[in-house]
Amino acid sequence: MIKNISKRASTLMLSILMVSCSQQITSTPPSTLTPEGEVAYESIRIDNDDPSWWDNAIFYEIWPRSFYDADGDGSGDFDGMTSKLPYLQELGVNGIWLTPVFEAPSYHGYDFQDFYSVESDYGTMEDFEEFVSAAHEHGIKVILDLVINHISDGHEWFQKSAAQEPGYEDYFIWKKEIPKHWGKAWADKEDNSQAVWHWNEQRGEFYYGAFGPTQPDVNLRNPKVVDEMNKLATFWLEKGVDGFRLDAVRYAIEDETVDGQDADQADTDATIIYWTQFSQHVKSINPGAMLVAEAWADMPTIGKYYDDGNGLDSAFDFDFGYVVSGILNAGGERSADFGTVKDGEEDNTRQALWANLKSRKATAPISFFSPFLTNHDQNRIMHTLGEDWSKAKLAATLLMTTPGTLYMYYGEEIGLSQYATGDDQYRRAIMQWEDNDAAGFNDTGEFWLDQSKWFPWIKEHKPWWEGYWQSQRANKNASVDAQAANPDSLLNHYKKLLQIRNDHVALQFPNEIRYYPVDNMNAWVVQNIKDEQKRLTLVNLNPEAEARFPVPKSLRGEYIDLLSGNKITLAEEFTLEAGQSLIL
Repeated sequence: MIKNISKRASTLMLSILMVSCSQQITSTPPSTLTPEGEVAYESIRIDNDDPSWWDNAIFYEIWPRSFYDADGDGSGDFDGMTSKLPYLQELGVNGIWLTPVFEAPSYHGYDFQDFYSVESDYGTMEDFEEFVSAAHEHGIKVILDLVINHISDGHEWFQKSAAQEPGYEDYFIWKKEIPKHWGKAWADKEDNSQAVWHWNEQRGEFYYGAFGPTQPDVNLRNPKVVDEMNKLATFWLEKGVDGFRLDAVRYAIEDETVDGQDADQADTDATIIYWTQFSQHVKSINPGAMLVAEAWADMPTIGKYYDDGNGLDSAFDFDFGYVVSGILNAGGERSADFGTVKDGEEDNTRQALWANLKSRKATAPISFFSPFLTNHDQNRIMHTLGEDWSKAKLAATLLMTTPGTLYMYYGEEIGLSQYATGDDQYRRAIMQWEDNDAAGFNDTGEFWLDQSKWFPWIKEHKPWWEGYWQSQRANKNASVDAQAANPDSLLNHYKKLLQIRNDHVALQFPNEIRYYPVDNMNAWVVQNIKDEQKRLTLVNLNPEAEARFPVPKSLRGEYIDLLSGNKITLAEEFTLEAGQSLIL
């Protein structure tokens, strides 16, 4: 907990409470049919009269090293991504989030070594510029992963700071002794200071690196460092990018130990102020640029980064994916590597979906939250759902029918899974394009995941991806090509969902959402209303049994299912087949 709440923090908390109290959420006792045949529903009203371009966007997260390898060296590249833009356009996404593409010593790139050069494994700056230009020609925006909290210990800033070169002495956080009560920001602070304070022999002092000794935290209390980060943002905006995904926003500026109490290292007032000022700088360069925050936390904490409309544009809704997997698996752990999503008991029923919507609305405008299923730091949704294709289709439907800026992780649309758990490399596997020995990834059969040079911390790294891919080919449904030819595939289900969402404003950002808690707990019945347009989503959350329920009188009638094109009649009762989804 934050020990010392400043006047600014109090104001933030008060504003959140005021927003919460002013919501137009109506509810009536759930749900039995009245004599007139109506079901009491709950309603959320959404005001979004001045939408930004990203409010209705569907972003596709690409891990460049694994997406498509045009030059055959085993790592994906800019030319490879450019060649796949027609596929992404056909899929229906209108935004791309690229995980780090700046020069870095690691395979993942979250330890920038040069802010102004692209990763040489991916190509040249000219290749990058051509990719951005081609994406725009395909109607697709591009945002970059930007890590401001920390950089590589190989960066010249750190080397100069360690040498105490004039002007660089305080670019990082240095201490002659390890401070007490200042350990990992996302873990029990007792006795773990050694995990975040690292000795530098050259300077003879300890430096703070929350994410490890090779990734020292920059000192964002230093105006020179702040200016450097503003210059960095300006440089890439002028290259044509449309915004940034901001990594680890919660840990930008720490408050040190006060009166022997634990240091506040996450979500400090200074952190909120920093990101609001950074946002103002970005908007001064490009008013239409988007900033999305990775704040892996509960809803009230995430909402702080909205800062009464002055802060960041959006933030990931981590809870949504955990809710979906929990429901479809009849239970699921909601935890995070770098934060806490939710403590206490978990609701793994349809009510959790509605609670998620209400919590978004109560914390900040719903447009601030960006739902997704999984990303590069989490186990893939297909793996989490036990390789169950029916559940994967249900997860897709729930994602594509919830409001907000949506994000998909590359390969999610074909059920890309993972070989094992325990190491992030398994979550970042190679995209499966074709049913051949190299999965259509390249023409050489070289795969970065099987190259030990990328995993120096593993003493005896054993190649695994090639063998794993051969096992995946057995189901004859593992690649883009195979699924494109199958009308009932997960890929074609996603394509239909994206087209429907892009074509119907009521599904993108409705004025009102009505939830009907009908008398079958497996039936998710939600109506979206946008001006004169109404869209009704019916989902059987159970992939193994049909769901029969009484239909609210106001919903009865003749419809056309947008997913199948079939005529649907909602009479007094209706039965959804096992795992069935309808959008009417």
